[in-house]
Amino acid sequence: MSVAITYVVAQGIANTPYDRSLSSALAILSHQLEWATDTHPPLLQISSPARIALRTRDNEGVFWKAQIVNGAVISGDEALPTPAMPSDFELDKIYFSDQTIGGYEVRLAYQWLANPNQLTREPDQQQRVLLMAAEGRENRVALASDIIKGVIIPQFLVLPVAALLIWFGLSRGVAPINALQKRLRNRKPDDLSTIEDHATPVEIAPLVNAMNDLLSRLSSSVDAQRRFVADAAHQLKTPLAGLRSQAELALKAAPNDPVADNLRKIVSGTVRATRLINQLLLMASAEHPDAIERPRLNATQLARDVTEQWVPEAMKRGIDLGFESDPDSAWVRGHSLLLTEALNNLIDNALRYAPSNSQVTVAVHASHHKVTLSVQDNGPGIDPADRERIFDRFFRVLGTQTHGSGLGLAIVKEIAQRHQAELTVQPAHPTQTPPGTRFALTLTAD
Repeated sequence: MSVAITYVVAQGIANTPYDRSLSSALAILSHQLEWATDTHPPLLQISSPARIALRTRDNEGVFWKAQIVNGAVISGDEALPTPAMPSDFELDKIYFSDQTIGGYEVRLAYQWLANPNQLTREPDQQQRVLLMAAEGRENRVALASDIIKGVIIPQFLVLPVAALLIWFGLSRGVAPINALQKRLRNRKPDDLSTIEDHATPVEIAPLVNAMNDLLSRLSSSVDAQRRFVADAAHQLKTPLAGLRSQAELALKAAPNDPVADNLRKIVSGTVRATRLINQLLLMASAEHPDAIERPRLNATQLARDVTEQWVPEAMKRGIDLGFESDPDSAWVRGHSLLLTEALNNLIDNALRYAPSNSQVTVAVHASHHKVTLSVQDNGPGIDPADRERIFDRFFRVLGTQTHGSGLGLAIVKEIAQRHQAELTVQPAHPTQTPPGTRFALTLTAD
């Protein structure tokens, strides 16, 4: 835009002095014009000083022509084109136009003059002469180019400096915003304190105030959730524990009573209800936005201990529960209680769906800075369409007769997310029937 505007302005600046020179040439020619009588045409006798003045200018000389209106040429260069007389022309007014003569561009100045002795006559009875003066446009173009260079070149020199200053100003301007962004990114998930606004730019102060208000309301919501979890744990587990104790006492007192079968169902129901409540509370804890401490722990030893606790249950179901690991211990950073619960849910899920006389294997393997805890069984496997949905809450595969709440795998998924771990499910034996299932929880090695 600057170049285009400068070009237009430079053309106007360059035309002004040269057009003034052409106007002076017309003035010289008009003074050399001799008006004759009505019966003789005017004459243009250019004196030597006038000829020298016209031919020794800085613009390589001026070409001229004098012509009677609608008549013959009086004097000058006949090659100069004759402009048409406009309907609203004015006598003695100088007009300009750009013309091309034999491929040569010229600037033409012309005016119509009337015999001063005939000004009282009607216009169509006056004797009129058309005077023309022309010169080449090279000097004008050269002057315009010099003007453009004189203006544009300094601009291009200043442009890098301006860009550097703009970059410096913007970087300084957004520095407080970048600092605020870093402070927010470096915050722990459980840090709901207000954002310091001492270094906050005035432009984003309302945004910071709104965020502080949101953090305050979120903190209140988290505190309310904590209180609810604590109250629910007490209000739900205590009555169930009492009901189970009373049912077990009644069952011991009268083991052969006709209602003993009903008492056993009550005990079994309270056990399932207690487990469901524990799972719901653990789910709430796993979803809690607070950060969890993740100390360095031995994943191999943790998995071995959890597996040993399930051996009696596996023997009762007639399932061969095995454990395998690498020779060296695998170390990770994690919450031992949450990882224990995740393994408990995976092993419990495998024992529930694996048929009798089958195998369930818990394994720990380390490779490529990763530690994988896996549980695989020889069960019927999981349909590919259900592999994504099995981690949804309360989802159960249709057609299964096994009792469950549908929360175990959802809890495992939440625990994996809290540890930034990868949870996968795939067939344990893809080429066999039944294919079985293998759940794998992959953590970063420490």
